[in-house]
Amino acid sequence: MRIAVVLLYTAGLRRGELVRLRLADVDAKEGVLHIRESKFHRSRWVPLSSDARRELREYLRKRTSTQCDQRPVAPLLCNRNRPYRHAGWHPYCGEGLAQGIKSLFNRAGVRDPQGRCPRVHDIRHSYAVETLMRCYRQGGDVQTHLPKIALYMGHVNIVSTAYYLHFIPEIATLASNRFERRFSHLIESRRP
Repeated sequence: MRIAVVLLYTAGLRRGELVRLRLADVDAKEGVLHIRESKFHRSRWVPLSSDARRELREYLRKRTSTQCDQRPVAPLLCNRNRPYRHAGWHPYCGEGLAQGIKSLFNRAGVRDPQGRCPRVHDIRHSYAVETLMRCYRQGGDVQTHLPKIALYMGHVNIVSTAYYLHFIPEIATLASNRFERRFSHLIESRRP
């Protein structure tokens, strides 16, 4: 579950993209994932942060010491809760991964302000929001970064990515503060 949460949160993957990853889709040395034929039949390369790369290498090292299938076509994520044709290990399905993460969040007491346990897709949403907030904090041009974020997340266009800008108070505050820093002199100079 650890590597699942790391990849979902740091790479903004969809649940289905994660469970469909095969060992051949992972370049642990370079820290790149090949997402094949995802939503809208689009494939993409997803580079990982140095921390996520380190976590992935550690997971793969531990995975090699198990009896999990090591062939390139084998799933990246293996589960030993149900029998599988390779020594008791089997790949996760989307629902199995969602249940595992929900169980993890429940045990850790992770809840939103309304007391609900986050869904797997909420991790992707958090990735998008945090990426946009980091762009604002670093003084980047969010409109220029939206197409890059859209490509990274596998969106068809920036409209899907811009969806994450709506109704997020922290992003609204960052945008408002940036606007004030940049243009407040125009407003103040016109006051009598």
